[in-house]
Amino acid sequence: MTLIEQKILEAVITNGGELYQVGGAVRDSFLGLENKDQDFLVTNLSFPALQAALEKFARVDLVGASFGVLKVTLEQETVDVALPRTERSTGVHHRDFEVSHDASLKLEDDLARRDFTVNAMALRVGDGALIDPFHGQADLKIRLLRTVGNGADRFAEDPLRMLRAARFLAKLDFLPSPELLAEARASADLILSVAPERIQTELFGLLAAKPSNGVLRALEFLRDTGLLERIIPEYKPCIGYDQQNPYHHLTLENHMFEAVRYAVSRGASLHARVALFFHDIGKPATQSFGADGVAHYYRHEDIGADMTRAILERLRCSNEFLHSVVKLVREHMRPPKKSSSKTLRRWMNTLGEDWRISLEVREADMIAHKPEVGFNARAWVESILERCESFDLNVATFDERELALSGLEIMNAFDLKPGAELGRLKKLAAQAVIDGELENQKEDILEWLKKRV
Repeated sequence: MTLIEQKILEAVITNGGELYQVGGAVRDSFLGLENKDQDFLVTNLSFPALQAALEKFARVDLVGASFGVLKVTLEQETVDVALPRTERSTGVHHRDFEVSHDASLKLEDDLARRDFTVNAMALRVGDGALIDPFHGQADLKIRLLRTVGNGADRFAEDPLRMLRAARFLAKLDFLPSPELLAEARASADLILSVAPERIQTELFGLLAAKPSNGVLRALEFLRDTGLLERIIPEYKPCIGYDQQNPYHHLTLENHMFEAVRYAVSRGASLHARVALFFHDIGKPATQSFGADGVAHYYRHEDIGADMTRAILERLRCSNEFLHSVVKLVREHMRPPKKSSSKTLRRWMNTLGEDWRISLEVREADMIAHKPEVGFNARAWVESILERCESFDLNVATFDERELALSGLEIMNAFDLKPGAELGRLKKLAAQAVIDGELENQKEDILEWLKKRV
């Protein structure tokens, strides 16, 4: 027991109350997972009395006071301490509910308002007694996610809980109960009331989870409940879409899901996972057929990149993240399997600092295709990585500003004034350096430019 827990326990017991640990920390302790968020619940003690008792030894933040929540800080450690509370829905939107706290409420009444059974357990601090009225511990043992009571009621209280369910499926690598699937499917329209920023947080939290099969199962949950097409309408044409191409053995959404699953299994970055989640979203809008009846998707990477930009803007993503992911989607079919050094150098320069992440995307996309006899995507990526790292300068970030010959020196050498011709020569020289055709040396650049003026 930490110092802050010991001090809180002493204060609560001295004043006639009882202290319980609640929330995700209880769940994760049974699963052997680390959880830095510590939430405590106090019964049989009024809010003023609790606040006064805690202020004797710690700093107490009243930000959550209207909800019966206090943030208690002692020696740089902060925990939440709350009174039992109930929630009542007052409308159809995410924030439309009324919260009331009452020291006389039973602990079980507080647990009954929580989202899932595995989150509705409490441990009494001191003797460690488990209070588990909804059998969350049993669900933990079989790795099952169920709502507390009637799922339709829980989702009506807070529609975001449906996306939280998906994130928990990914993070904990659990199975959804049949009732959870049915309840989320019936309540899916409620998700339209949730703010885009909250959708982004839950969706990216799902994609950032560590268990690859859990992430795949969570994506399937979003699809099968209809939540996916509601939070990202652009995904709807991809669901069940037959690609009618010999290089693909999966429907379009399953191809993208499998690419994400593989990326997760490899520990790929969140940027790569999000890019893979969207990388082929432009295919339905670009389908055409050759004379042999095989489907083609020319420029789907460009259309998909534009669609991804619109989606990420709608989800209120940061500009840095948005630009990176959109670039990864646009370049997801590069570099070609057979690439010259010049091709690789140009590809690296287009991607900039994201070129290594782009290889994560490329590998996962290849793996999610129909297996190609004699081709090993992992080995291919390793060979490309080795070649790229052998180049004699950082071609990924090189541009004309880094030329060893300045613009003034070019003007003096060729009797030029600032303008289009100067810009053309600088771009030509910079591209030649990037391509590996020219050393970034002043004399070499000058001699090279003399042949092009």
